[in-house]
Amino acid sequence: MSTLQKPTGTGGFTPMRSYTARILFFAFLGTLFDGAELNLVGYPLSYLAESFHVSTIQIVQVATLQGFASIAGGILCGWLGDLYGRRWTYTGSVLAFGVAALLGGLAPNYFLFLLTRLLAGVGMGGLFGLSFSMFAECWKTRKRGMMGGSIQAMYFVGQILTEGVVYACLVEFGEDRGWRTGYVLIGVTTLVIGVAAAVLLPESEQWREYQRELKAGRVPENLRRTKVPLLDVFRGGYAAGTILFMALATALFLTTNSLISYLSTFLIKVEKVPLGTASLIVLLGLVVTGITYPLTGILSDVLKRKWAMFASAVFGVLGFGWFLGQVLSGSARIGTDFWAYPTFWALMMCAGGSGGFGVLGIWMAEFFPTRVRSSGSNLSYYAGRGFGAGLFPLVALSLAGTVPLALALGIVGPVAAAVLAVVAPDSTGRRIEAIE
Repeated sequence: MSTLQKPTGTGGFTPMRSYTARILFFAFLGTLFDGAELNLVGYPLSYLAESFHVSTIQIVQVATLQGFASIAGGILCGWLGDLYGRRWTYTGSVLAFGVAALLGGLAPNYFLFLLTRLLAGVGMGGLFGLSFSMFAECWKTRKRGMMGGSIQAMYFVGQILTEGVVYACLVEFGEDRGWRTGYVLIGVTTLVIGVAAAVLLPESEQWREYQRELKAGRVPENLRRTKVPLLDVFRGGYAAGTILFMALATALFLTTNSLISYLSTFLIKVEKVPLGTASLIVLLGLVVTGITYPLTGILSDVLKRKWAMFASAVFGVLGFGWFLGQVLSGSARIGTDFWAYPTFWALMMCAGGSGGFGVLGIWMAEFFPTRVRSSGSNLSYYAGRGFGAGLFPLVALSLAGTVPLALALGIVGPVAAAVLAVVAPDSTGRRIEAIE
């Protein structure tokens, strides 16, 4: 990699290698916090319900509303990221997430806890699109799949870290004080990272160049961004792709969030598995998913993004189909020696079936031009999160009536992803320019 000098976000100079490394570092952290956010509700779900004296479905409603708040955050942060820069928008998103986690751990009642989750939803709306925009705009090789998949795998590292912190706090401090202490620790750590981003994260050079050329009047009329970038992603041939990526993101969140929302409850409340064993099973599922992300990314550099997504979705259909068959036949069982149960292996296949997320981020970053990359990626991803991670788990439980069947209805996700992958636009490995 070249060692040419690159301007930093603070006006000084740094070698290009350092410039790229800093952006990659914060891109990795961005998806880590994105994953940690959802698990803050999903993993301690039953304990949250007990602390606030509400039903399980009311806590699921928190996740639903948080998902819709992330749509608003995605639109807002995408707009800010394209108009005012990736760096400060990213920093603000991380700080909002940290404040929300800290205040959530201190919330005395359900209503105030809900408000903190809404703030978290708005804050996390900036992390995905900004992380992949920064990555795509600094990475010089066209082989982006493996690194893109590795960045997205941090989503599950975030979930694993959240589970580990909350689990340790539950064991040490008990059910109510435990999850609260976990929230506070995660919130404080996130605030420290937010401050570090304000100091160390350089601005995207692609974005800076576009801004300079736009200000100088050298950008052709048809390549100029309007003051409402959200509208631009539905113009100039991007509308169909934007809608398809929104649908693909929804399908992938249906796949992952059936597990995130219901797996721990299925294990602890339905199968009466001890907390330690249930946590281990959840952890193994996250590890399996995290491994599939870079693997699917590597596959996408060989086969193209769409066919890697298709292959991953087919694997998910097989896993969820196996688990659904067990639920319907009454044979879905799991115990402390979980490795001896077919249900465990079916669930691990379900976890591996969401590997398409390993290509989604870079796939969208390659589709949208620099002038609206943040807006397009954020809107598509967080619209998918709102419907897939927010609305679907609530609807699934209402339709199914039982946690096991609600979990099994996650099969809708990989089925939809397989179909959508075939028709979605694909520009694997294209050259990314400031003005395009």
